[in-house]
Amino acid sequence: MKSRILRALLIGASVSAATAGAQTIGHGAPAVANSESGTAPVSARGVAASDSSRGYDTQALRFESRWGSASIIRGASGTVVGTAGLFRDLDVTQLVGSSPQAAMEARAFKTNNFRGSVVGGLGATTVVVGAILTSNSSNNAASPILMVAGAIATAWGVQHLNMGYSALSRALWWYNRDLTR
Repeated sequence: MKSRILRALLIGASVSAATAGAQTIGHGAPAVANSESGTAPVSARGVAASDSSRGYDTQALRFESRWGSASIIRGASGTVVGTAGLFRDLDVTQLVGSSPQAAMEARAFKTNNFRGSVVGGLGATTVVVGAILTSNSSNNAASPILMVAGAIATAWGVQHLNMGYSALSRALWWYNRDLTR
C-alpha cells in the first residue's frame, strides 16, 4: 500500500511540475526528446525513475527484531527471507553477497551471533546450576562463584549478540546502498 501511495505522489508531482512549467511563458516542458542534445522529456524521466525504484522496492532488505530473534524481510511487500537469532544460523553472507562491504559485515554478524549465543547460553546455564546448588543448602563457596561467573558470561554473550545485530544492520544498509535505483 505504501508503494502505491509513493507512486501516486510521484505521478502527482511530475504532472504538477509539467503543468507549472507549461503555464509560464517561454519555459514550457518539451513534448518530445531532443535527439541532438540527448535529453529526455520530464515525463519520460519520471517514468524511468519510477521503474527503477520499483526494483529497489522489491529487493531492499530490512530486519525486525523481537525477543532474541530477527526476521529479515525483503521488499515493500514484507516477504520474510529468513530468521536470525539465538542459535539460529541464517546465511546472511549469501543473502547480501552482491555487495562486498555488506558481506564483510554479514561475516561479523555471524561470528558475533555465534559467540554470543554459545557464551550467553553457557553463562545462563551456569547461573541456573549455581542457583540450584545454593537452594540445596550446600554450604560451599562454589555456588556464589558459579552464579557470578555465569552472570558475567551471560553479560558478555548479550554484548556480543548486540554487536552482531549492529553488524547485521550495517550489512543490510550496505546491501541496500548498492542496489540500483
